[in-house]
Amino acid sequence: MSLKARLRVAIVALVTLVVIGMSALYLYDFTRMTFHAASERAGLVADEVKGNLVDRLDRETAARGVHPGALQEWKANWSRVVSTDPSIAEMLKRTLASADLVVAILVTDDQGHVLAASSPDLVHTTQKPAEDFRDLLARNWIVNLWDLMTRREDYTTTRTLGVEPYKQPFFNITVVIRSVLLKHAVQPALQVLALTFGSALFISIFLGTVLPTVILDPLQRVSRSIDLIRTGQFDTSTLALPREASEFAAVQSKLSLLGQQFRGAKQDALELRSNVEQLLERLEEAVLLFDNSGRLMMAGETAERMLGKNREQLVGRSLEELFPVSTVLGNVIVNAVRMRESVHNQAVTIPPEAGGAMRLLVTVEILRRTSSQENIGTLITLRDVESRRQLEVQLGISSRLAAISRLTSGVAHEIKNPLNAMALHLEVLKSKLDVQEPELDVIAREIKRLDNVVKTFLNFNKPVVLQARPIDLNRVVEQVLALVLVDAQARNIEMEKALNGKLWINGDPDLLQQAILNVVNNGIEAMKDGGQLAVRTEWSGEECRLTIRDAGPGIAPEIQDRIFNLYFTTKQQGTGIGLATTFRVVQLHSGTIDFVSEQGKGTTFRLRFPGMMDYQGEALTSATGTS
Repeated sequence: MSLKARLRVAIVALVTLVVIGMSALYLYDFTRMTFHAASERAGLVADEVKGNLVDRLDRETAARGVHPGALQEWKANWSRVVSTDPSIAEMLKRTLASADLVVAILVTDDQGHVLAASSPDLVHTTQKPAEDFRDLLARNWIVNLWDLMTRREDYTTTRTLGVEPYKQPFFNITVVIRSVLLKHAVQPALQVLALTFGSALFISIFLGTVLPTVILDPLQRVSRSIDLIRTGQFDTSTLALPREASEFAAVQSKLSLLGQQFRGAKQDALELRSNVEQLLERLEEAVLLFDNSGRLMMAGETAERMLGKNREQLVGRSLEELFPVSTVLGNVIVNAVRMRESVHNQAVTIPPEAGGAMRLLVTVEILRRTSSQENIGTLITLRDVESRRQLEVQLGISSRLAAISRLTSGVAHEIKNPLNAMALHLEVLKSKLDVQEPELDVIAREIKRLDNVVKTFLNFNKPVVLQARPIDLNRVVEQVLALVLVDAQARNIEMEKALNGKLWINGDPDLLQQAILNVVNNGIEAMKDGGQLAVRTEWSGEECRLTIRDAGPGIAPEIQDRIFNLYFTTKQQGTGIGLATTFRVVQLHSGTIDFVSEQGKGTTFRLRFPGMMDYQGEALTSATGTS
């Protein structure tokens, strides 16, 4: 129930209770006073009748010369006078006529027989039982009021009459008041009370409707302003109305200032959060940020891949849910958080599952507020040791290739000119000799071989100008597979391809075709007894990924760090230029190349290229099969 509804109910209930209480108190006093007044009025009538009756009896006894001696004589004499004297009956009638509410005045003997009455019909009858006012006054006022309004009864007041010194009374003087007459007398007052009660209820309902609106409307406007501030939509249209109280106007003015400050702070926080999220997306390691309650707030794309769940499934979950303490990784992280001790680059080996064992470097940073050292969150970083090692290998290869490029670009030019001179003078020498010397042929062949080597150096180090344009990586892959299809069939090699959607990149199709062809040819040549060559493309985050897997003997661990070196080869007829060229082409396209090899099971090369943002939406749509 809203505050306004509760206030309305409270006002109506309070006024109703007050009215009911005041009405009950009024009814209590009114009922008691009404019955007391009726009792007193009946008592006065009875006392008046008694006085007149005693006076009449004394005069009649004296006039008749009767001097009773015994109690029975007195009783018999007075009974005769009361029942036969017409003046007594007339006195009772006059008294009845002048008394309000009284319906009858009776004079009865001690047996209840009526000797005289205000009405001749009641003489010589027996008095009917009725409620005595003394009993009514001692009874509960609510019962009296209920009987008065719902029942037809007679109420009586009685006075006794006797002779001194006899204590036993001779007669009873009874005044009868009918409840109907008493009801008619008090009914106007009760009607006024009912009207007052109804009016009070109406006023309470009216006040319950109007007052909450008058009181709470400014508060509701303040509440709406706070809601708008919370959503960042506060403006001056929600300020105080012209008739608004000065206190609420001051509150609204302060809320306006607070809203502007909050909107600016919120904008800064959103920009900061966006920058942090973009930073997390660009990091190679998995970064997870938890709040002080242990709930995940932010995570990078690498964390999604490493944990195997998308961001919607990760954000909001507790640390124990993401890293169960029963696991090796969870045990390290949870213990560090519980002990509030940071951990830096602790090596953890995850047991092999579907993808084999994984070695991670775990860092747990406990974030604390600078001023109070209060814990405000936890930052967890997971680094793949293998990925880090591969990155170091690629950096080493790039460094070596760069060093070779700087060395050979100068040396090759210095060697080529002497070789040309040696070849020229060797031809002159051959022309001067009369006989053919085998040694000269050997020298000529070696000079030619050296010349080929120098040309290779120069071609490899020649600056390459990319003819880059938007291309579909899948189309380049299909062209490569079409080139090697005949050779693969001749070697009993099955080609398996899974090209997903359109993968748009910005690249040189000729260079990319040559680079991919080098890897595919190496895979085909590695499977001397046939096998399966699997080629797969997919969209991974903002990258286009090409995977080429062969079923050859694999690459020995001791030479895996050297396969991208220029002129390194394990083939008898190989030149050692293919993979070095592929590595260079991939780097020119801002991509990366790495591989995983197991002896006896084959080798898998992974080539990654940045996807084109203008075509990303189309690529994602195509990958889901909805375009």
